[in-house]
Amino acid sequence: VTHELKTPLASMRILVDTLLEGNYRNPQQVTEYLQLVSKENERLSRLIDNFLTFSRMERNKQAFQMRNVSATSIARTAAEAARTKLSRGNCRFETQIPDELPMIRADHDAMVTVLVNLLDNAYKYSGDEKQIRLNATSEDGAVRFAVSDNGVGIPRRALKKIFRRFYQVDRSLSRRAEGCGLGLSIAKFIVDAHHGKITVESKPGQGSTFTVTLPVDADAP
Repeated sequence: VTHELKTPLASMRILVDTLLEGNYRNPQQVTEYLQLVSKENERLSRLIDNFLTFSRMERNKQAFQMRNVSATSIARTAAEAARTKLSRGNCRFETQIPDELPMIRADHDAMVTVLVNLLDNAYKYSGDEKQIRLNATSEDGAVRFAVSDNGVGIPRRALKKIFRRFYQVDRSLSRRAEGCGLGLSIAKFIVDAHHGKITVESKPGQGSTFTVTLPVDADAP
């Protein structure tokens, strides 16, 4: 955890010091350095948010604001939150989100966090030619959000462990991809609190699909 916090801080310090010392060739390089600082700041913010959520989980202090909310809004908000990152480089990001998904009883922001974490993982653990997809569907009294990728996949022996706190399938890969094994455990905690399920289908080298299933609010108008 300490390593993961120090790394973006050190990167930002080096970039800022370089700019303050005037060690740049032209305004374009200044812009590039500032973009890197912004990226590292976003990374640090996500880490801190995850650590704070984890801390509240440990103390059973995580409170959710359950309301009748639109499943369509949750999916579209998550897609927009992740779109900037998923539009970088050779990444093809597609969504299939119907306009009229049923209402669900949920904490809107918490469920957006779940989907953003899944989309972030899909990006981190895919190769140079990334293909990521977010689908939302309704069937049999439930809403399903599915995040698919064409990434490295997950070995069968690890599938039952990946939702454990701090668990990492491949520590060397996780180091290169950043993170400390909290995202999926937080996602599962949130989904469980919503009386839902989170499952995964994956094969090494063939990508992964994470599916979040939540019950439809039968009392919603």
